[in-house]
Order: sequence, then structure tokens, then C-alpha cells
Amino acid sequence: MYVRIDNSSLIANPHDVYAEITFLTYKSTIDRYHFLQETDAQRFHLFKQQYGQLNFLEIGYYRDPGHGFIFDGGQSVFGVDILVANPFEKWEVFSYEENIRDPLFNWKLTKFSTCNLDSYTSGSFSSGGRDWVLKVYPNGVGHATGNSLSLFLLSASNEKGYVKAKLRVIDQIRSNHLEKQVEGWPNATENGWGFEKFISLADLKDSTKGFLADDAIKFEVEILSFSKTDTL
Repeated sequence: MYVRIDNSSLIANPHDVYAEITFLTYKSTIDRYHFLQETDAQRFHLFKQQYGQLNFLEIGYYRDPGHGFIFDGGQSVFGVDILVANPFEKWEVFSYEENIRDPLFNWKLTKFSTCNLDSYTSGSFSSGGRDWVLKVYPNGVGHATGNSLSLFLLSASNEKGYVKAKLRVIDQIRSNHLEKQVEGWPNATENGWGFEKFISLADLKDSTKGFLADDAIKFEVEILSFSKTDTL
């Protein structure tokens, strides 16, 4: 089955038409229509005026009297339902920014032993033309509460998107830093990117590991890439 657009409208006003197409044929045995519906709108234009389904029904199945597609001495009923979508007024291009300007940011949290707030947030920093912050929960959040430090990267302007970055807790003795990579869409915990269980409190407070020195912790983030959407 095929459907064809009247090309006179395309010649007079050349433009693309998007339509959702559903092909139908009546099945008398159940008094209903058998249909085939496309999940995506089909694009019609001056050089593509026709759309159809080559294998709408297998011919043997269609001709079998028991299925009721042919009835009353050889009659069949076919139809098509067409829903024309509104024309696009804006196009958006989704891409990745990988050549990041100023990809590194360092932040030092001092007087860790006296931290009595649930969370602390760094000052805003610019990387890749966007503003970000780091947020830390010294005693953990969610499932990590009481056993781990939680660390997240957030968009300072609450932008959503796909982000790839490396988060680090710095080893201040041997430079054997703890590094974890985030890659994906914002998580539900903070609407950002990070980990509830970034480092256990036992490892953090172990003086031989060098993460806590002079009652201070150093964090670092390296922005590797993020998605961007441009309107054409």
C-alpha cells in the first residue's frame, strides 16, 4: 500500500511536510480494521512525494477466506489515516565540546575536623565556557552517610547535559591520587555528576595515605567533554 501527496501544493510552495501514516484494511470476521502504523513521521517533499509499505499483508494470508479480508463476493476495504505534524520552526544540533579551555580546577577544604555542615560548595569556576562548582559531603550523603565522603560536580547555572570528567582526591604525600571518572547525564542525587561513595572515611583519615594533611583535603576536577545544543 502506498500514499502520495498532491505535488501541486509542493510546487506552489516548496517545503517539507511531515506526516504520521497508518494503513488500514477491513477484517470482516471480527468487524475491525487491521492496521500498520509507522512510529516516526514520514517526510514528504518535491523529490519524495510517495511513501508506502511493500509488505503490508502477505498475499496468501490476505486471500484466505477465513481471515475475512475479502468478503461479500470479492469486496475489500482499504484506507489510510494521515496526521500532518506542525512544521519545524527551530532545528537543534546536538554535539560534544571536547577542546576544553581551562579544564582543571583545584579546591582545598580546610579545618576538616571541625566541618559541621552537611555539605560544602566551592566557588564557581569557568571551564569550557561554562560555570561549574564542586560540592562535597564530608560525612557522606544517601547510602554513604556515616561511612564515606561524597563528591559531585555541578553546573553553576543548572544546565543539563552529557558530561565526561575526572574527579580526584589529592594524595598530598606521594601524588598517588584517588581518581574516578564520571560520564553520562546528571544523576538524581544532586542533579550533577559524581559519587555518593567517593572515598571511605577510613581511607580518608588514614595518615599513611596522604589524603588528609594538616587537617585539609585537596580536590581536583578535570573537565574532558560535555554536550551542547545549538539552535539553527
